[in-house]
Amino acid sequence: MIRTSNNSIGTPVLRFAWSLYDWANSAWSAIIITFIFSRYFVDVLATDPNTGTLVWTWTIGLSSFVAALISPIIGSMSDHSNNSKKGLFITTCLYSIISIGLWFAVPGNSPLIIFATIIFLGNIAYEISQILYNGQLKTITIPDNYAKLSGLAWALGYAGTVIIFGAYYVLFFLPQESLFNLNHETFQNIRISFVITGLWIIIFSIPLFLCLKHQPSRLRTEFNIKAPFINLLSTCQEIRKHKNLAIFLLSRLFYTDGINAIFAVAAIYATLVFDMNTEQIIILAIGTNIAAGVGASTLCFLEHYIGSRKIILVSLISMTGISLAILAISDATLFIILAMSLSVFFGPVQSASRVYFAKAIPDTKTYEFFGFYSFAGKVSAFIGPILFGTVSFAFSSPQAGMASVLILFVIGFFIMLKVQPDQVL
Repeated sequence: MIRTSNNSIGTPVLRFAWSLYDWANSAWSAIIITFIFSRYFVDVLATDPNTGTLVWTWTIGLSSFVAALISPIIGSMSDHSNNSKKGLFITTCLYSIISIGLWFAVPGNSPLIIFATIIFLGNIAYEISQILYNGQLKTITIPDNYAKLSGLAWALGYAGTVIIFGAYYVLFFLPQESLFNLNHETFQNIRISFVITGLWIIIFSIPLFLCLKHQPSRLRTEFNIKAPFINLLSTCQEIRKHKNLAIFLLSRLFYTDGINAIFAVAAIYATLVFDMNTEQIIILAIGTNIAAGVGASTLCFLEHYIGSRKIILVSLISMTGISLAILAISDATLFIILAMSLSVFFGPVQSASRVYFAKAIPDTKTYEFFGFYSFAGKVSAFIGPILFGTVSFAFSSPQAGMASVLILFVIGFFIMLKVQPDQVL
């Protein structure tokens, strides 16, 4: 049962603190998973780039898959206890401390599998924290403000990423002698970014943990670990009755996996194909996040007039075309420009997918269907990264790996053509 009493609605301070958590945790996905550590893992820690790419993509893919498998249990436990604060605190501490600990990721000190295992655990903790964090939206504001508050958090996430990359670049790359006189030969100027990331997450998560209050358990019955999976199967059977929704979710499975792959390997591809250094990667990160923010604010506005399905189709066509252009170029500057153009469509395609689904589901089953929507999006998240890594390794070509990812966009596009235009049940 959804709580609607005034006691369940948070204060403005709590709502801002909740949004600020997105500012905090975006640093993990941006610096550790997408841009800096991923490149460091493949280019520095691994004995050769092909092996490094294979291990990295399988690590990210499998961690996402494991997180998806346990997400129903985590969600049900949180609902049962009516207290997500403890779980969010534990998982946030875990992946932030792991980020700080990556300072000790010195080449030759430990086998590559050790670092892969650490990232595997950290990414599972991050994914679980996202489940708990997203679920708190219903408890801190009224339904009419869901979109506004979620949008604020999304915007803060992009802004925080730009600022942390900007600060890192100004303090440790622009000066001839970086702050603290870090040793470039042992990559201290790169490894310091992992420490900054961990501290950033901790510092900007504190307001949420201070503002969140412990809630008494709603249920006094014993938690049944089988119940989440029984409910999941029941929802799956219910969605099968809505053929259009099933086709939509199948389409989303493919193109979302393609997006996940690009997030996981962007810096690796830039390093292997264009020989970009860390300074160029930082510029790439800043540029793509600014472009993503612009895209989210402009195309999502147009969505109100032309519909979510058309935004998805236009985004998939654009993403495929730009990605094909990236495969054909060899200039690093042009790559950054095209990568920024590609990023413009990442926010809109994900936002439009959520909005289309919300319009199409029955009002009486909103939360049941969205629970399945979240699970369906995560359970296949390993496909894209693993596909890229395996194909790249097999052909010793990151371009071949990227071409295989584009197939996911194409399949998603043609399935989406069979989806009905936006409708409200």
